[in-house]
Amino acid sequence: MDQKEIQALVLVVTVVILVLAIALVLFFSYFQQKKTAYLLKQRETQLRFEEEINKSKLEIQEQALQNISWEIHDNVGQLLSVAKMQLNMVQFSLPEAAQDKIKETSDIVGKSLQELRDLAKSLNAQSIKNRGLIPSIELEIKRFNRLNFLKCELQVVGETYQLSNDKEIIIFRILQEFFSNTIKHAKAKELHVEFNFKPEELEINIADDGLGFEINKNNVKKGIGLTNMQSRANLIDAELTITSEKNKGTNLFLSCKKEKLWKK
Repeated sequence: MDQKEIQALVLVVTVVILVLAIALVLFFSYFQQKKTAYLLKQRETQLRFEEEINKSKLEIQEQALQNISWEIHDNVGQLLSVAKMQLNMVQFSLPEAAQDKIKETSDIVGKSLQELRDLAKSLNAQSIKNRGLIPSIELEIKRFNRLNFLKCELQVVGETYQLSNDKEIIIFRILQEFFSNTIKHAKAKELHVEFNFKPEELEINIADDGLGFEINKNNVKKGIGLTNMQSRANLIDAELTITSEKNKGTNLFLSCKKEKLWKK
């Protein structure tokens, strides 16, 4: 075999090797793309599944709250109404000295009835839909102040805009959970709630001056039910952050793009 034949053979082998290398690279690249696409699809399916599970859980919770609301309004409320009526009837058949005590008791029953009705409204999703988010929050804050749970104030910044009913309920439940834990666990004296309606997004800041806690997995789950709050925030693609320090209170920050608050 002469020199030219050797060179030709080397060239052919080189070309073959090069073609095989390119083919191998293309095959590997194609395989990686398919693998990546499969993993992304699998992840998307998993996320959709988790979202549906969360939706189902929240729907069950909403139905439970609705049932409790009806029970309070229709049963307990009616019983208290009857009790108040009977006290009013008995009042004038008693001596004057006893009438004042009966009136006092009747007033207490009346106030209890009103508190129960307000509580029933806060548990009823339909009431929140009819009233709107800000008025529903105002009603909660008035109830806290009236019952002397703590001093609570609401500040609304910017030009308000309406949200879809479902999003309003989700946000209300997140804040309601935070309020509940502030009252039950924080021993706070003051609670500040701020809604900042920006042109492109809604930001909500809440701060209490309570005991606070150390942020760790166990405390978060047991203390404020962050898992449930986070699940609700995820449903509206909102950013939820909770910060706290011992003896320095707890803060909640919720932010969501305006377009997401209208997305069905």
